[in-house]
Amino acid sequence: MYKVNLEVFQGPLDVLLHLIEKMEIDIHNVKISQLTEEYLDYIKSLDKISIENAEEYIVMAATLIHIKSKKLLPQHEEVYVEEIENEEELFQRLIEYKNYKEVQDIFYNMQEERQNFGEKESQELLLESKLMDMSAKKLQLAFKRILSNKNLEKKAENSIKYRKELSLPKIREDIIYKITNEGKEYLDDLFSLYDTREELVACFICMLGMLKEGIIDCIGEANNLKIILL
Repeated sequence: MYKVNLEVFQGPLDVLLHLIEKMEIDIHNVKISQLTEEYLDYIKSLDKISIENAEEYIVMAATLIHIKSKKLLPQHEEVYVEEIENEEELFQRLIEYKNYKEVQDIFYNMQEERQNFGEKESQELLLESKLMDMSAKKLQLAFKRILSNKNLEKKAENSIKYRKELSLPKIREDIIYKITNEGKEYLDDLFSLYDTREELVACFICMLGMLKEGIIDCIGEANNLKIILL
């Protein structure tokens, strides 16, 4: 039985991601039945839980039990399709939350590196850090604009496509190829290659990493941002 302190987690999705990591299973291969049992054991192991935190964790437990029970019962074909969509929505939220945490980590690492320069570092390094922060901020603003304007696919054509694994190294290769060989230098053109929120977030994570490593830079304003290779 696990011992848990919910104060270290940001919510039920954070707990679920932690459980999946402990299982050492790829998020795309997790079985809902196993995840449900692990989550319920986790919650039962709590010594106490605050009233303000209780509701969202109980709602998630009820959601998992509902999805699991529907999978165990014989259903007509139409109902089965709906049930799969509910399960896919749960895993989609987990994947998006995982990507969000990766973006948080990138910004945190960039801030840490800037703070570690110290007073004795040269003005050149400080200027380089500020310029990188400016580019990252412009990239973030442009990403938010595109994400709000783009007509994203809410559901994919089938569960295999909907839960396909996105390879960040492959997306990085695609970005470099599109810029060098197809002249797709503007951020809107690069993001137009993707249809789902998951793909867009993965592309954004790759670009932040490439910016941090000095592989790319951003030129222009957030509403017409150009990506160049360094």
